[in-house]
Amino acid sequence: MLIVKPSFVQHPGDKGRKLPIYACHVQPGESKRIATGGQDCKVRIWSTAPILDDSSSDCDKLLATLSNHTGAVLSVRWSQTGTLLATGADDSTVVVWCADTSRPADQRRDNLIQGGAGNVESWRAIKVLFGHDSDVADLAWSPSNEYLASCGLDSLVFIWDGKTFDKLKKLEAHQGFVKGITWDPVGKYLATQSDDKTVKIWRTSDWVVEREITEPFTQASSTTFFRRLSWSPDGSCIAMANGENGNVPVSPIVNRDTWISDVSLVGHQAPIEVAAFNPVTFEIEIPDEEGEEGATKRVVSSVCAIAGQDRSVSIWWTARPFSAASALDVFQHTVLDLSWSSDGYTLYACSYDGTVSAFTFSSVEFGIPVSTEQTELALSKYGFQKVKQAVAESTTQLFLEEQYRNQQNNIGGLAGASMGGYSSAAQTSVGMSNIAEQVNVIQMGKQRESRTKDGKRRITPVLIRSASSPQKHAVEFLYLVLIIGSQAGIIKSKALKQTITIGAKALAPQSHGLNNGKGIPMVDISTAAGKRKAPDSSETDQSASGTVYVLPAYTSVSPPSRLLAMPIVKPKTLTVVKTGPTPLNLECVNADATKQGGATITGSRAGVSQFITTLNAPTILIAGGDDYWVAACLDATLNVFSAAGRRMLPPFVLPSSASFLSVNGAYLMAILTTSTVFLWDISRETNLLSNEPVTPLLANASNNTPNSLTLSNAFVRADGKPMISTSNGDVFVYHYGMKCWMNVRGFDSDQRVSSAVVTGEMVNPAGFKIPAVGVLGKIPALIDHAELGMACSTVLELASDYKQWLILYARKLSDDGEVAKAKELCDELLGELSASGENSNILGMQKRVLLKEILPILATNRDLQRIVASYHEFLS
Repeated sequence: MLIVKPSFVQHPGDKGRKLPIYACHVQPGESKRIATGGQDCKVRIWSTAPILDDSSSDCDKLLATLSNHTGAVLSVRWSQTGTLLATGADDSTVVVWCADTSRPADQRRDNLIQGGAGNVESWRAIKVLFGHDSDVADLAWSPSNEYLASCGLDSLVFIWDGKTFDKLKKLEAHQGFVKGITWDPVGKYLATQSDDKTVKIWRTSDWVVEREITEPFTQASSTTFFRRLSWSPDGSCIAMANGENGNVPVSPIVNRDTWISDVSLVGHQAPIEVAAFNPVTFEIEIPDEEGEEGATKRVVSSVCAIAGQDRSVSIWWTARPFSAASALDVFQHTVLDLSWSSDGYTLYACSYDGTVSAFTFSSVEFGIPVSTEQTELALSKYGFQKVKQAVAESTTQLFLEEQYRNQQNNIGGLAGASMGGYSSAAQTSVGMSNIAEQVNVIQMGKQRESRTKDGKRRITPVLIRSASSPQKHAVEFLYLVLIIGSQAGIIKSKALKQTITIGAKALAPQSHGLNNGKGIPMVDISTAAGKRKAPDSSETDQSASGTVYVLPAYTSVSPPSRLLAMPIVKPKTLTVVKTGPTPLNLECVNADATKQGGATITGSRAGVSQFITTLNAPTILIAGGDDYWVAACLDATLNVFSAAGRRMLPPFVLPSSASFLSVNGAYLMAILTTSTVFLWDISRETNLLSNEPVTPLLANASNNTPNSLTLSNAFVRADGKPMISTSNGDVFVYHYGMKCWMNVRGFDSDQRVSSAVVTGEMVNPAGFKIPAVGVLGKIPALIDHAELGMACSTVLELASDYKQWLILYARKLSDDGEVAKAKELCDELLGELSASGENSNILGMQKRVLLKEILPILATNRDLQRIVASYHEFLS
């Protein structure tokens, strides 16, 4: 064993003082880089060549300094492929980094974007993950990079998607700080170790605790920095930190078959902070107890390193009852982290004293490495199945794969160029430029005090995020919920699970009759018959701040089961209509309803009277657009006037009084108290919708008590399609071709939608949250979301949204190897062989252009290469 302690590897503080290094991790693969995280709030990436070989001292030592964190960096972990680096800190965030190869080499030495000085390599933060409320103590990537797991001092464990980095699951079973985390190499389990003196084994199939291990820790110390545990490469056992056996610090070894610790690694004099299995198993010789004296036999053994507060590091064989090597007094303080190189012959350790040491071994000491095939065979008895990589069968496949990689590099370059500080412009892998992740600048403010079980005070910094802009999640699987834009162009829903509010001024079409965003009250006719209340003649409210409703007068042989309430007649109202260059103020004075009087409406602009109009019945609603305005009267008539006050059409006689009006351009929509919709094109004097019932939209109350659903919002779109939302968050649009209402939200779960942002009438997916649908590894449900998004975008005629959904859908089909659906999609986009006619376009976009864009995405899965090659050849 050779011990190397490079003096240049450090995180310097004031006056050259070495600050503690809390974490280190060697890059998988060729192990050319090692990342360290320290108390200086920085992540540093070093070249391993000058550490291991003095003759390489002329090469660059420090490759990059990454400084996005605002607190001490407690964990650094490379992905299994070594392309991504995840870091966690006591600022409660997890940052995911990748190399920025898009920048010219001569610009990489001064990476000002990340705040690093003199960087040899350029690295950028592609994601900042929020969720923890306190220090992030440890991180771990799953064997296939499908998940990233994080744990922290908030007693929580989070599971993040390994590709999109969306938050998938929050595990809350621990009762103390969670300080260590490791994955089963098979992928079936996740193990976490906590200050509550337990190790919990979680099933990844449903994220339920499979087993809780407590016995080795009942007398263990509670004063460790970390409790970093490690799973053996053959999957047979777990080496755990901070165990105790007879007042002696040990590292318990828990057998996978029984989850019992019947073996412990003994020899350290103080609590153990970290255990780390070598990723390589070796074939070694041990005495053959059944053979002749002095006989030996060859067995396969794993190698485990442990270290802790006694400043020493020890190396153990799982096939031998004693340690293979021990290194004493190498450090001046506690050893906090260990990491093995990919070849298994070098161990790196970092310490609170601010130094890093490398322990190198030879093949004579460690033996012959076991082949990957043998390791996979050992894992197979626990259910491991190797994913077979298909071989490229043509140059077309290789060309499309290269084209896809170039697209991702271009996206990465654009993202890196626009990023600064905590503003991550990272894209999803489909490259949607308008849905980049917006990460808020955080501020450390108030602190929260808590106490541990032994009465010790714990001060936890509270993360204060911007109240005006909640974090948006990168688009993956979204729900289409629609909100009318406010004057600023965007409004954010505070309670979408109950209602969709209206902001009806500049950008929204004028709508009246929504009871100040509380929806239209519903009336159960079976209990309310004959209970209509007359308006109070003494009422003198002249404001338009609210709409009061009374039961409508209605007689019919077969009345509907539910009626919409009718606005009460007010003595005086003032309505502002956006017509012409200046707003039109319409002051309506209603006569006393008990005296059978009518209404007088005075129109004025900028304080100057323009016209006076009289009506034969009291007015209950007024709405208007650019060219005309409408007055709905108590006698179930609608009156249409021009902006100058000229009557344009005779009064419309309706089956019942209007409960709601909406005007958008030439289109006028009225929802009557009989729960039916009428819609007209005023400019052409034509009816588009007549007596269409909305009661079916309120009938599906599977998650609501009977008659609990109400209409919370309604308006007519610029293309003449009516849209209605209900109090449970569903949004419906009427399809003229199919002659029915269509639900463009499609899912009903309070947990699935947390916020929505829509500009004008264009649905912007950036504000939607990934659904909480249990095990997100079960892909079919997620593909359904993308299919629904494409269908809704088609109905709403949103071309840009359709294209975004299409790209997401193609990526999911590629990820899951959905051969039949991929072929069907390609057939649909290929269209007719003549490539002409109305079937060659969708929403104004050429189908074959879209097909050409998604083929490189589908080509990322070589199981689809024959399908992709055939369509690529046809397009070429």
